[in-house]
Amino acid sequence: MCKVLVVVVALLCAIVTDVRGALDLKQFLGSLPEDALARFLDSYTVPTPRTTGFETLVPQRDIRLYCTKTSEPRFQEVFYGDLNARDKINYALPITITIHGWQSGSNSSLYNVLAARYLRYVKNTNYCMLDWRPYGEFAYQIAARKSAPLVANHLFAFLQSLGILYYPLQKVSLIGFSMGGQIAGLTGKLFRGQIGTIYALDPAGPLFSYPNDIGPNLRLAGSDAKYVQVIYTTRYTAGVGQLVGTQNFLPNEGYYPQPPCKPNSD
Repeated sequence: MCKVLVVVVALLCAIVTDVRGALDLKQFLGSLPEDALARFLDSYTVPTPRTTGFETLVPQRDIRLYCTKTSEPRFQEVFYGDLNARDKINYALPITITIHGWQSGSNSSLYNVLAARYLRYVKNTNYCMLDWRPYGEFAYQIAARKSAPLVANHLFAFLQSLGILYYPLQKVSLIGFSMGGQIAGLTGKLFRGQIGTIYALDPAGPLFSYPNDIGPNLRLAGSDAKYVQVIYTTRYTAGVGQLVGTQNFLPNEGYYPQPPCKPNSD
């Protein structure tokens, strides 16, 4: 997704420069048909996103959750209805679940680094990584309209199974990057905002907040958890434009590029 981001932002900035005085970036993006914007994102994605085979996937097989306890930093797969879940999750401690974005996966170097750092500084917690890569490999429009709600429903079912065992939702934190941030929000809606915390890191904007804002019932919103923190770094390009959290952080006013950071392909 990072490679796509660099190309998309560069091209959009060039377009805006050409039409400045008539349209700003927000107006330009709002003028694009949804399918045209999605095809544009797909065209700069390597490998080419899938467009067929969605129905052949099975959520119980192709969406995977790996968890570790900080006292025993060893990731183990936890299944829906897992009879051994208590051996893999400490029910006395909070649980944090990270959710990757489109065209990514929990095994990427970025998420391994984040996992190591999180476990280094945050103690007495369960830490999990939700891997929905098979569903994230589809074309952007399919991923946004079909994959994201499906993955949210799967995560909802897993957390609901914990709730049956009297695990309080207030102890659950979801951390989502890009489209993972939108999945976190959709999951929170299914619990009517009873999840403890959502941290959305540059939640995906295309097809969620532009070309048209699909509304707080279908995208991340401040009511999706007791506390929703959103960090914006690519407003109105790869990320959402409007402020949607209960607390919002906008380095460089939320716009790309973020000095002194340099783009990379990791």
